[in-house]
Parts: sequence; structure tokens; C-alpha cells
Amino acid sequence: MQPVMAHRIAEWGRGRPAPPWELMVCPTHRCNLRCGICARTWEGATAEPLRDELSEERWLHLVEEAAAMGVRYLNIGGGGEPTLRRELVLRMCAKAKASGMEVHLQTNGTTLTQDDLDGLIDLRLDYITVSVDGPTAEINDAIRFKNAYAETVKRIEWLNTLKKRRRSSIPHLQVNIVVTALNYNVLDTMVDFCVGHGVEYLSAKTLLEYSPDMKAYILSAEQQSALPGEIENAIARARAVGLSNNLDSLLSASGATKCIGAFGTGTVVDKMPVSFAQVRCLEPWRGIVVSSSGHVAPCCFFWDGTADSIRDQSLHDVWHGPYLTSFRRQLQRGELPEPCKTCGFPDSHEHRRLADCLAQALESKGKEYPSQVGLLGKAWNSLRRHGLRASLRRYQEWRAIRRALYDESEKP
Repeated sequence: MQPVMAHRIAEWGRGRPAPPWELMVCPTHRCNLRCGICARTWEGATAEPLRDELSEERWLHLVEEAAAMGVRYLNIGGGGEPTLRRELVLRMCAKAKASGMEVHLQTNGTTLTQDDLDGLIDLRLDYITVSVDGPTAEINDAIRFKNAYAETVKRIEWLNTLKKRRRSSIPHLQVNIVVTALNYNVLDTMVDFCVGHGVEYLSAKTLLEYSPDMKAYILSAEQQSALPGEIENAIARARAVGLSNNLDSLLSASGATKCIGAFGTGTVVDKMPVSFAQVRCLEPWRGIVVSSSGHVAPCCFFWDGTADSIRDQSLHDVWHGPYLTSFRRQLQRGELPEPCKTCGFPDSHEHRRLADCLAQALESKGKEYPSQVGLLGKAWNSLRRHGLRASLRRYQEWRAIRRALYDESEKP
């Protein structure tokens, strides 16, 4: 849906501030685990405000506000385990789906029951991402906690069994891995784990250093040198078995590692072009993150206790409010906050594709969605190159994008 996101973001470039495409919410900062790679394990009292959680009523009303603004995608995750507020999460999912949003639940997977999974299938939830940090119990549990592998794989198997029994293709199952010194050299094996367990997408993230005590997880200089080759092997393996992934986000555009281990280890970018289509990162125009305390952020890497809050303001007001407005202007001036200087996400294929779509949207004249004839031509070319099954899937995706672009274009 990147062409559709780009169409909405392009409105900013035309002087017409648009609503967010995505709303990410973090209903709680509490968790049932203490993983060594998690910020919660090392942050001490610095995140005390995050423990002052918003009420269930406010979270549910936030979903209503998002629907009224035209938000298309609700992402439920956070620094804690969202399913610890199980009833709230299920009600938010139901309300968002009833409003026509796509909904994504991110979880460590260990608290989900079969009834929970059955209910999410009933709601037609779109995506579930489960955290797995190694293809074996030995690797995964050394990073996370004892018996984590068995508990998580059990939930994955439950979901696959229930989907098969219910003849449902959704929720689509995704796995997230954080790259550390203990798993950087098994990324290709992780691809095989995903294929063998019915996982449709592998998401990989870099480790952020929160404490000097995390030394066991931080890549050494030698390991960082070897990492690009490990990533390339994993990308090749994923391509061979047809597993969708974001492994390229671990590499910079030049093939060097970026933000591996801690802020400050990547390439620092001091200045960027001020042209809207060339800003370093489009996240502050694409969506908004709301923490457990109600404070807002431009992406999930930020926490600022002085930011605007939905506790006493509407979603509309904080989206167009002074905090995010100032942040966007800072990026357009090429003045990157410290976390942005070493973040590798803007170099990922996902972000580069969105930036390309944005450039096309800003340059286009008139309607920005393909005609039916154009779709048929694309389908025919795809049929010759990719075969019937892949072409049918691509054609369905193109039709969905065309419909969404039409809806965006026809809005006043």
C-alpha cells in the first residue's frame, strides 16, 4: 500500500496537512518477562511516567478518533506486553476492524490462549507478530528467558492449527528477531525456521544498547564485520524459499552496517536536503505513536515525557500540535535528532520504496491510480514473467491499491 501512503503524505508537500496513515498504540508498559535485550530491563526509574497508563475508555475513544480522521492501520504493540490488557486489546481490535482499519498485534506470544487466538480469527485480525530471537531453544532462550522457545512455538502451532480448522488465511503470521551477538550468524537458519512454522514474514531489528551490562548481546567489531555477509546469505535464502522479509533494513544503501549494537556506531548524517521529497525519514508524516502514558512520538524509537499527550488532547490536536510540527520542521531543515542520525530504517527497501512513491506522487498530474486497462497490461506482463499463481496474487494486490488510491483521490 505504499503508493496509497505516498499519496496521502504528498498532501503535506502541497501545503495540505493530511491525517496519519498509521496509529501505533502501546496500551501498557508492563510485561510478564524480563528479557536481557529489552529496554524495560535496564531503564530503571527513567520510564516511571509510562507506568501511569491511560484508561480503557480513553484508549477505545482514541480508536474512534483515529477512524474519524481516516487512519487506515492500527498497530498494537509497545514496550510492554499488550495482551496483559487482554480485554482492552480485544475491544480495540474489534472497534478498529468494524471501522475498516487493518489491525496488527505485536506480542511475545506467551500469554495468548487458544480462545484468544480463536477470537482474533473471528475478528478477522490482519496480522500477528510474535517475538522469536533464535531458530533453536538454546539460542532463543539465552537471549530471552528459560522455556521461551517452547512457549512461543506452542502459540505459533496453535494459531496455524486454528486457521487451518477455520479455513482462514488470517491473521497473517509474522516473526520478529532482534539481531545480537548470539544470533547474528544464524539468520539464514531463522529463515528456515519461519518456513517450517508457517510464518509469512520475517522482521529483523537491530539491538539498541540501554546499559553497559548488555555486553553479552552487543556485537563485537569482528562480528559486525561478518554481519553483512550473514545478512546477504539470509536474504538469498529467503529469496530462494519465497519468504517475505525486511532483512535489507540491516544494511545501509552502500552495504555497510548501520545502527548495529547501539546509537553512535552507525554513519552520522549531519545535513539533508530541505526538499520535502528528500527528507531523511518520512515516519513523522506517515504515522503517530502513542505511549502507555498518552505521550505521542513520531516513531517507536522515541520517548519524550515533554511531548504532547492524548491524555488531555484529541488525536487531531496532537497530530497537528506543536511537538510533532516542530519535529517535522526540524527534519525538513536537515537537523536530525541523535537517534535519527544512526537509524538504519530510512535505508531499508521499505522506506526507499515509499520515498520513490512519494516522489512520483508529487510529480504526477491528475489521477494517480492505474486504469483498468493498465491493470490488465500489468497482469499480462506478470503472467509471462512469474506464472499464473504469482500473477493472480499480484493482480489482486494491484486492484486493492487502485481502489485505495481512488478512495484517497476522491476525498474532499
